[in-house]
Amino acid sequence: MSTATRDTSDAVGLLEVEDLELRELFGELRQHRSTSVEDRAAYGEVAKEIVRHVATREAALVELSKVAAQDPELRLFSERIDDATPERRPHIDRVEKMSRGVQGINLRTGQDFEGEMDALIQVVGTEIEWELDELLPALRGAFGRADRDVDLKSADHVRRHAPTNLDPNGPRWWERAPVVSRLITVYDHLRDFPTSRRQD
Repeated sequence: MSTATRDTSDAVGLLEVEDLELRELFGELRQHRSTSVEDRAAYGEVAKEIVRHVATREAALVELSKVAAQDPELRLFSERIDDATPERRPHIDRVEKMSRGVQGINLRTGQDFEGEMDALIQVVGTEIEWELDELLPALRGAFGRADRDVDLKSADHVRRHAPTNLDPNGPRWWERAPVVSRLITVYDHLRDFPTSRRQD
């Protein structure tokens, strides 16, 4: 099923779409490893997209962990998401800082951006496979039961409140504060100039 036809009405659907998109982007990034001008530009464009999608995925994970923690049957899934945070977030933080305000074609100039991106892909890629195989089916099964009253935020809400500048130690209070997180998200996207020309 293509991402265009998937249910993206809530954070569960959004996480699936982001996972699948990132898996494709990781593969695309590997195709542009050469130092030619064309590949350097293409690599930079894809890398900028990865930063945005990783941030959206992170916001979906924060939302799903919070909701799952309230359900005894899903608490282990919430704990696994949270336990992986200290490993995942520092990689996101380093890649975001190295790419912020830098033209895509220059991302691999004067810094080990490729090494940091490879480390991020390794960590997030492993998590994505677990999410697609275990987490998402379990959440859908539990949240889909008629006797469950689940208050999940919409996918649009999560996207709008997904800042790219994340604390490496874990979610901060402002990531869960609707007005503040929205303002920070807009600011993060505006300050990344020049940014990717590709459209989300």
